[in-house]
Amino acid sequence: MEYTKEVKNAKQIFTNAKIVCADTMIDGSLVVEDGIIKGILSSCIRLPGYEEIDVGGKILMPGMIDTHVHMWDPSPLNYREDWAYGSRCAASGGITTIIDMPLSVPPIVDQEGFDLKLQVAEKASCVDFAFWGGLTPGCVDRLETLDQLGCVAYKGFMSFANPDYPQITDGYLIRGMKNAAAFDGLIGVHAENAEIADFGSKEMEKSGSMDFSMHDDARPWWVEYEAIQRAVLFAEQTGVRLYICHMTIAEGAALLKQAKCSGKRVFVETCPHYLIFDKSVLNEKGAYAKCNPPFRSRENVEKLWDSVFDGTIDTLGSDHGPYADEEKVRNGNFWKELCGFGGYDAMMAGMLTEGVNKRGLPFPTLARLTAGNAADIMGLAPKKGSLLPGRDADILVIDPEREWIFDGKKSFSKTKSEHNVYHGFRMKGKVIQTYVRGTLVYDEGRITAPEGFGQFVPKQK
Repeated sequence: MEYTKEVKNAKQIFTNAKIVCADTMIDGSLVVEDGIIKGILSSCIRLPGYEEIDVGGKILMPGMIDTHVHMWDPSPLNYREDWAYGSRCAASGGITTIIDMPLSVPPIVDQEGFDLKLQVAEKASCVDFAFWGGLTPGCVDRLETLDQLGCVAYKGFMSFANPDYPQITDGYLIRGMKNAAAFDGLIGVHAENAEIADFGSKEMEKSGSMDFSMHDDARPWWVEYEAIQRAVLFAEQTGVRLYICHMTIAEGAALLKQAKCSGKRVFVETCPHYLIFDKSVLNEKGAYAKCNPPFRSRENVEKLWDSVFDGTIDTLGSDHGPYADEEKVRNGNFWKELCGFGGYDAMMAGMLTEGVNKRGLPFPTLARLTAGNAADIMGLAPKKGSLLPGRDADILVIDPEREWIFDGKKSFSKTKSEHNVYHGFRMKGKVIQTYVRGTLVYDEGRITAPEGFGQFVPKQK
């Protein structure tokens, strides 16, 4: 089959399916034409001229929108991950739209950085993609330009970041929020108090502790809580929409639930790894599991699940940003090692395992968490986010009963490794097939679409 970016004259009907909708599930068939969903039928019928795809009673879900990816490409660091490998890894995990963070080199802080990333991604990605724009002191007055280019949101670090992507200090954060509010833009923040987190980390390093779970003590929950409070206050005063990235703490969820109930336009993302692992994984896997914000207690993990069920947590982002194995142990000292890891090919399976099968999370809730809410918040609706007629036919075929063990050495990531934080994790539930705009891109362990099949998805005006 010859692939192009556009799907032409393709008529498909997915039959014998359990179709996940916003508030319910329907036993029936899903009709697709030219890469667009045309309708849902409550019976399994044949349509003349349509390719019939019998999914054998399996689940059909909307493709995942990963709100938080660090592709490292374009960058001299793209030996860690690039668009070719990274997008295949995404497809294998059920991600049909990647929303990439702006921390490439150069970062997306102007049109030059935007154009370069777009050029690289268009040539290599096999799934669709969107871009975060930058929020640094040097680009706060260019946010409207980035909006016009199609960026969906603007990411700032309240914590210390890196020389290529400096911290957004409070004055510039407020200025950026005011500028974004003028076009109803979305400001996203890594919410940790920079000075206290840095001080605590250095003090822990000096202590020489070999209890790596104390990364949670070096950057305790209230370091995150204080920054969330501050960001919510600033957003309220400037009128901007606010997105809290990779929130880890139950206290933060309670604060943000209250803010939502009082009418504030705040949105909350967490990561699957914060819903699966607790800080004990740091003693098991060492620096390979080190990330910021840190893993927390098991009690906190269970409380975060409460915030998934009650809708306080809106979206899931993988924070996929892998490093080469040798980079994670370069210093020989846990407290000096780099933070972050890959694993977005385990996102959906992890949520099926820990959410659906272990805790009874309804499939419609999972679909909103992994697709629908992200499309609405990030401005990708009505193109993406559900299996409703008129949306792109981004479809997952899921076997919720399939039991398997995640093998990081078999990942499609450029940095496949047995040190992956999910390596050896027992899963129940698996993505069997992934379709992007009606085209099969992943099929039972095989990538079936070429580099460059993916399309850029700008913010929908």
